[in-house]
Amino acid sequence: MVTGMEEASGDIGSFLKCVDLFQDLDDNEIASLIARAQELRQEDKSFIFKEGEAGDAMFVVLDGTVKIIKMVTGNKFKTLIAMGVGDFFGEMALLDGNPRSASAVAHGVARVLRIGRDEFSALMSENPYLGLKVVIRLARNLTDRLRKTNDQVVEMVSWNLQQREMNQQ
Repeated sequence: MVTGMEEASGDIGSFLKCVDLFQDLDDNEIASLIARAQELRQEDKSFIFKEGEAGDAMFVVLDGTVKIIKMVTGNKFKTLIAMGVGDFFGEMALLDGNPRSASAVAHGVARVLRIGRDEFSALMSENPYLGLKVVIRLARNLTDRLRKTNDQVVEMVSWNLQQREMNQQ
């Protein structure tokens, strides 16, 4: 999450330089990225994308909160994480374009910056060094998220084993 920024009103370029994924980009690279991005306003409870849809873009939260949710049973959803100003999500779409593994929904009114997969690929073709800088940051971020997920899985398995042991006594 971006520290010291309530929202991205005004200079989106300065804002993006504070977002972890883009902090290695220079002013020209940021300008090229913004030229290909699209700012969207999402109403409360509106879906930015739904689980199972094609992964065609990533998003940066400019203002508000976006929840990443997963359908668990029937029509019940589990909130995986709440994303705030400066957080980004849907970034796996830039790499693989596979169907979405979860849904993203606005929690209150939110503004997001959409960076399409095709637009990002074109930008990488024009400026491979920009692409390399973003992909390295993206890999670090995905690695961190995977480690956290692994820790959560170990914690859940341990809890489940403890519950089974207690029930057998």
